[in-house]
Amino acid sequence: MVNEGLIKFVVLLFIAIVVLGFFGISLKAVFQKQAVQENLSFVWQTTQYTWNRYLAVPAQYVWNIFYNLLWRSFVENAERLKRGELPNFIEGQPKLPQ
Repeated sequence: MVNEGLIKFVVLLFIAIVVLGFFGISLKAVFQKQAVQENLSFVWQTTQYTWNRYLAVPAQYVWNIFYNLLWRSFVENAERLKRGELPNFIEGQPKLPQ
């Protein structure tokens, strides 16, 4: 179920390649053209520049928040559950009167 989207993507990609071959379009010939290589190189360089110049710092900030607040806590509590202990968020709660 989890890989359903990935499997659909791979199947669609395979079908697209077969259809291109049916119409006589060679992907090898397309990607060997100088103009295509220059365009792909330009897009890659622009992507790298944009990432390094504008997106890397905010993405790292968001990742650190996610990692420190959510992921690390999740892993620690999963390890505690595996050992048969209560999660951190349950241990610190006051006990109900009986």
